[in-house]
Amino acid sequence: MSYLDDSIDWQIIHRVDEWLDENVSQEYKDQPLAQDWARISKGIEELGEAVDAQIGVTGQNPRKGIYATPEERLNELADTALTAILAMQHFKKNTSEVRQILLHKQELLYQRVFNAG
Repeated sequence: MSYLDDSIDWQIIHRVDEWLDENVSQEYKDQPLAQDWARISKGIEELGEAVDAQIGVTGQNPRKGIYATPEERLNELADTALTAILAMQHFKKNTSEVRQILLHKQELLYQRVFNAG
């Protein structure tokens, strides 16, 4: 795989977003803002799991010791990233636009890091 390959399957993002929209409780369907907040909050939940995995990898909690692996930590970070992308898809409903936002942010990051002067 080259650096030019897009490793995200945007059809999966589209289908999972549709599935999430179709399978929420009626309470969420009746209150669209609740669904919006839930999608963002899910990202925070996933980030919390990544933090917990980091604590588990490093043994930072002496009561629990080491209870997670570096692979689990990476998987939790991947869950966090995908959940954020799904939240973006929820708001845009257009995978091409979500992809362009991510590419733009990536370019801004590159410019900030390597052209900061």
